This record gives sequence, structure tokens and C-alpha cells, in this order.
Amino acid sequence: MQVVNIGLGEAKHAERYCGKLAPSLPCYAATSNDPYTAWGLRRATVGEFIGSGLQMMGKTFKAMREGHQQTETTGDAQMMPGTFIVDRQGIVRYAYYSAYAGDDPEIAVLVTAARTLTPT
Repeated sequence: MQVVNIGLGEAKHAERYCGKLAPSLPCYAATSNDPYTAWGLRRATVGEFIGSGLQMMGKTFKAMREGHQQTETTGDAQMMPGTFIVDRQGIVRYAYYSAYAGDDPEIAVLVTAARTLTPT
């Protein structure tokens, strides 16, 4: 199984993020929303972006308590994130479409979903 991270921004942003937070993962940077829209992700409406502020604030404070800090915003701040598990045949076995930035699936859920994949 191979885990990768794809984010919006430039290669230097992916290098900085993965080098610090996930040094064992390959990271890729997309300079446009195209990979996101190809996976069915979308931009939040202005109302959704503003309305999700309370959830995002809670996640922000939690991250700050853990020593993380938001610096410059790169890419499209309104692009909604998602998490996918894809098998070696290219079949999506798990898809999570985030409701707001910082809305991520629980790690235990991802591990359980990944364990259903047949190793090759």
C-alpha cells in the first residue's frame, strides 16, 4: 500500500509540509483545482465558507495547542478537501468529502478501510 498527500500550492509548500509533518510520505502539489474537481471535490460557497467558521475555529485552536500554526494560505482557500483510499486497480474503496477545512476522517476509520485492501 502506498500513501500519498496531494495539496494545493507549489512544490515548495508540499516539501515544507511533508518534510515537517509527514517525512515518510510522498507529497505532491497541484497549482490548480483540477485534481480536486477530478475527484468530485468542489469549492465552498461563500455562505458555507463563512458558516463553517465555528468548526474551523475549534480545529484551529486544537492545532495551536498541539504546536501547529497556520502561516500563509496557498492555493484556493475555498477548495474543499477530501480523503480517498484507492486500490491498485484504481477503484476508490473509501471516499470522504470534508464539510469544511479541517474536517478529516478519524485515523481509525482510515486504517480500518485500508485493511480491507488485498495486499499484492
